[in-house]
Amino acid sequence: MPINFVRHSSRALFDRLRVADLEDSIADIEAWAGQDFARYLRRQEQLLLQRKYAQMPGYRLMHLGLAPDKQTLSGFEQLHSFHLAPGLSVAPGTSDTAAVSNYAEIPLPSEVVDVAILQHAVEYSASPKAVLAEMSRVVAPGGHMLLFLFNPYGPMGLLKFPMQLTTGRPHYRFHNLRKGRVADWLSLLNFQVLEIDHGAYNLPLQRPQWLEQDSRWERLGQKIRFPLGNFYMIHAVKREPRGIGRQAQLWRPAASNGYNASNSALSNRPSKKQTQQ
Repeated sequence: MPINFVRHSSRALFDRLRVADLEDSIADIEAWAGQDFARYLRRQEQLLLQRKYAQMPGYRLMHLGLAPDKQTLSGFEQLHSFHLAPGLSVAPGTSDTAAVSNYAEIPLPSEVVDVAILQHAVEYSASPKAVLAEMSRVVAPGGHMLLFLFNPYGPMGLLKFPMQLTTGRPHYRFHNLRKGRVADWLSLLNFQVLEIDHGAYNLPLQRPQWLEQDSRWERLGQKIRFPLGNFYMIHAVKREPRGIGRQAQLWRPAASNGYNASNSALSNRPSKKQTQQ
């Protein structure tokens, strides 16, 4: 009996700490996304996008998030922009360019996306490496990726394990990924990290006033670029490696050109005046 109790307790603890597939927990996470702190977090991320990255070049813009949101892509001027959501019913009026997809198997050809925005799609997935590898496949050479993740050393990241153990709430079941670790993964996928930003410094509490105006602590953190916010954002660009080899000649040398040979033959013929003499 005690052995079975220990096994049952260990299994229950493992289930609380395990990060489930996003498709299985998206309904609960979507409900959390409508709460005050989640909306405050999304607002801070949108402000960062509009302030620094709205003028990025390219024709196709793809957004991967926990739910489609028109405000996320406001300010971007790509001709073709669309959302992908993980296995949920797209609510009417949220977006007219949204589709359902598994983030590890995106139904797109390779190298077609110029700008990819990932809002917490990596740490909530069962396999973050698989999602990043799929991003490397669909992003074109020279394309940009804007990657939002929870900061393990921010308020949300520090509360992750205690809240998992005590409450088991699904929105705390995510991977704590350090930015150095993610940067190493990106380098293996031929991405060069250009910049890392931080934001959303308030505690994960339900405070509607945080949606209306920034607190003093929020303004101070933004001013000094304090690296312990709730999220960090990585801006990376895909570089296509090329080997060193002999460059192929685009034009044949003039000596081997057929026109050159004909001209030489014509120049050796006697002129009409010489023939008459």
